Amino acid sequence: MEIILYVAVAAIALVFAVLSVFLIKVLKSTEKTLSNTAETIDSLQGQIDGLTKETTMILHKTNVLADDVQTKVGQFSPVFQSVKETGESLQHLSNSFSKFGQSLEKGVDAKQGKAAEAANWGSTALAMWEKYRMKKRNIQLAKEEG
Repeated sequence: MEIILYVAVAAIALVFAVLSVFLIKVLKSTEKTLSNTAETIDSLQGQIDGLTKETTMILHKTNVLADDVQTKVGQFSPVFQSVKETGESLQHLSNSFSKFGQSLEKGVDAKQGKAAEAANWGSTALAMWEKYRMKKRNIQLAKEEG
């Protein structure tokens, strides 16, 4: 019976040794994976630091550009005001021309009526003059014949 006990202890020792070998392999593989993960995290941290610096520089440049644009827009403000005032002046001038044209048109219409009336009187006067001349001529012809 003692032999069984020794064989059992030897079997347990052998199983423990095999289990220890496999456990060592798993732990080495896990160590390698954790090492690679740590390197990747360190690399990402470096990249994030670089991006942070670049983002900060871009933000600073954007602020400088925004200030520059604001200054230049402020400088153009009088120009825009002048353009606005010129536009308003041109609009007033256009309105004045329009009113002048309308009043001129009314005056022409009124004078056209008078001119048409004068032309009618003129043609009536010419017709009467022509009749008078014809009568006078007829009378003169009658005297010469008679």
